[in-house]
Amino acid sequence: MDSSDLAPRDRGQAHRRRVGVAIGLLVIVGVLLVTLRPDRDSGAAPVATSTTSSPSADAAPPRTPSTSSSSSTSASPSSSSPTLPDYRTTGTFETAQGSDRVRGTSGRLMTYQVEVEKGSGVGAKEFATAIDATLRNPRGWTGDGRWRFQRVSGGEPDLIIRLATPDSVDEQCAAAGANTQGYTSCRAGRYILVNLDRWYIGVPHIEDLELYRHYLINHEVGHGLGKGHEACPGKGRTAPVMLQQTLGLDGCEANAWPRDTKGELVTGPPTD
Repeated sequence: MDSSDLAPRDRGQAHRRRVGVAIGLLVIVGVLLVTLRPDRDSGAAPVATSTTSSPSADAAPPRTPSTSSSSSTSASPSSSSPTLPDYRTTGTFETAQGSDRVRGTSGRLMTYQVEVEKGSGVGAKEFATAIDATLRNPRGWTGDGRWRFQRVSGGEPDLIIRLATPDSVDEQCAAAGANTQGYTSCRAGRYILVNLDRWYIGVPHIEDLELYRHYLINHEVGHGLGKGHEACPGKGRTAPVMLQQTLGLDGCEANAWPRDTKGELVTGPPTD
């Protein structure tokens, strides 16, 4: 029904009802606006929300860092795990002073000098003590009477054993044609370059860091004595020290020494 059909009095009452409804709606809107309006005079800042994602259970483990001119660290996965402290690549080396007595009873005397890259966080004397302990062990290269060792700090040593940052290892090994990729160690002429990261934290598949360090020295010194790489002789057997244990064990058991507890040389098929 159209409003034009209403009598004048009825039209007036309808008009007043519409006006009343409109006023009521305006009042309700006004109340809502006052209720929802921010209090600009309270001084309270708006609350900001932020979210942080939890590490994924499938995330890859952190990559072991290497350094150039700046230092880097690697967090230890547990309190008992080795850590990689701050160090700097400097390209300059400190020589361990003094000499050790001749180790071994017979055979060719091999003299060696020990050097540590400055900024590595390892003292030259500390590293030299570790090298001496490895090379004088009766299960080491002196065991068959073919070799003797003596640490010196001058002259023309047969071997120079350097503990160096990954960048320095890469540079010197590359000059000799070896690609160490910031990870492995090498022998370059009379120089033995020990990767600082490996010395600090070892490799994931060999849990005993001391065992790994003895292996690392015996392996590279073995190259200095003319030894080539060897393969694992069989699953579950003792790894030859000339197996590239830094890269994997190929089913063998990790081993640091050229000889077993009975004094027998541990060998495997030659690979190069």
